[in-house]
Amino acid sequence: MDLAAGYGLADWPEPFVLRELHGCRACRPHARSTVSEIVLKNPSGEIATGCPGLGSGPAVEGAPADMLAWLTGRSSGEGVTLVPVGQSFTPAGAGLPEPPPWLTMPAPADLSTTPPKDYP
Repeated sequence: MDLAAGYGLADWPEPFVLRELHGCRACRPHARSTVSEIVLKNPSGEIATGCPGLGSGPAVEGAPADMLAWLTGRSSGEGVTLVPVGQSFTPAGAGLPEPPPWLTMPAPADLSTTPPKDYP
């Protein structure tokens, strides 16, 4: 929850979530990434989009708002699952690495202020 004001990730509008996920990806040093791929799932559980080639480590999967909450330190990984190479999914939040560092690089000059239609 943000600032303990009763407004949490369930209240985040989808355009906000997609724009912030895009910003996290653009402002993160891939050389220090703790995950190799971020896979976003739509509400029906189908894979909506993926962002491979982020660095070393396992892949992670989850709904966009859950992923954003984990990536920005707003959750401990509820709704995000770990996908070790050659293994099945783990329960949400179990065994997740530390989230990759974010906002450690300046935002690219061409980073849009409006939500992207798709992530990434």
